[in-house]
Amino acid sequence: MTMKTALVWPLLAVLALAACGEDDDYASRDSNGPICGNKQIRGVKVDPIGTGGGCGIANPVKVSSVSGVMLQMQPVLNCEAATALNTYVREGAKPAIGKTGGGLQSIDIVAHYACRRRNNLPQGKLSEHARGNAVDIAGFNLRNGETLTVLGDWASGKHAKTVQALHKTACGPFGTVLGPRSDRFHRDHFHFDVADYRSGPYCR
Repeated sequence: MTMKTALVWPLLAVLALAACGEDDDYASRDSNGPICGNKQIRGVKVDPIGTGGGCGIANPVKVSSVSGVMLQMQPVLNCEAATALNTYVREGAKPAIGKTGGGLQSIDIVAHYACRRRNNLPQGKLSEHARGNAVDIAGFNLRNGETLTVLGDWASGKHAKTVQALHKTACGPFGTVLGPRSDRFHRDHFHFDVADYRSGPYCR
């Protein structure tokens, strides 16, 4: 072996080890991937949540996208709710919007896990949010930059029928679907949860 070769091989070994270190670091940072046993649901697993009083999630996940649609606030949910959200987006929201504005790009989430009572009231039953069963949506962002909002587009305007369809198509994937027609607490957002009723989904 020549002196030149003897010098080159250690240098190559050092470079290879450095490259491996960079790849390992990148892999450890890029932890956002398929969750809940479904490639269409992307996000990360998070530590169990247990705050007492009936609140908590045994196996929570933080969801970044479903069926290729980004979630602007990444909700912390259980896998049942994450799966329902994915089904809703794939079979309900995306078809309802269709090619309007170039299609659905992202969804504005305004509430997810929280240890609280229904409608943030001081008394009453625990909200489904307190178990990771629920998600609240205020708007749907299109690829052309437009946003369809529950508050602004539900009652009138060129997107009213689309926004109403976005509400209607959630009934089935979710057990509870609430919107502006339900009560004053939901005039500006949709509430979806996976509560199971013997009589079937409750949609208002």
